[in-house]
Amino acid sequence: MRIVLTHAGVGSETGWKETRDRRDLDHGGRPAGVPERGLVRSFRIHRRSIALGASSIALFGIGAAAWSATSAAAELPDAGVPVAVEQMVAVPQAQPTARQIALQQQAIRQAQFAYFTTKSSQTRDLKGYEPSLYRGKYYKASVEKRRKCIVIRESNGRYNAINPTRKYRGAYQVSPELARGVTWMMLKEHKALLGEERAKSILEKLRKSPMNTWPRYWQDAAFSTIHNWERTGAGAAHWAGGRWHC
Repeated sequence: MRIVLTHAGVGSETGWKETRDRRDLDHGGRPAGVPERGLVRSFRIHRRSIALGASSIALFGIGAAAWSATSAAAELPDAGVPVAVEQMVAVPQAQPTARQIALQQQAIRQAQFAYFTTKSSQTRDLKGYEPSLYRGKYYKASVEKRRKCIVIRESNGRYNAINPTRKYRGAYQVSPELARGVTWMMLKEHKALLGEERAKSILEKLRKSPMNTWPRYWQDAAFSTIHNWERTGAGAAHWAGGRWHC
């Protein structure tokens, strides 16, 4: 095998480059494939040398593969040495106690009841007679007929009614003094129904507001609490007069 190398010439990097077959001519007007005299160096590479080189490359590849396998095996732990294995164990969450569950359920009931008494559509409806929204400790079914009579007589079923003197207000036409007093009378019962802090907060707001602005529930609760405070009908005298007897 013979490889012909030619000098790069003036203006290019010094060195030897492989002669390429070109159809155009070089600067001297000669075909590019014909080198200038005196600039050609011949090299002969024997087939034996090529064979030895290929064998060396093959041996080098086999040695590298063997070395990689030996290194990888060296990194593995000895089979006789105990190896610590970490295992992820799910820690069970602590189950709530019966008391915690009961308290959670009580808090939910209290929040729902607070909404019902202050913001529900039933309690915000201030017009017309309806069965009492309050059904607590002081509610008496036997007084319901009389309660209806008083509501119709005093305000014609208008919970936002105001007396011409502007003193008596609400469906039951209650004075400001009695309205403030009954907020304290209702506090103990509603602490259990609403929670202490919530009951105090709601009743404090009612105490500062005229009764004709109170939600329906709280006006019904005020009537039953006053009327049946110590016994059924104990406070009936507050509604003794009027256009007709109830």
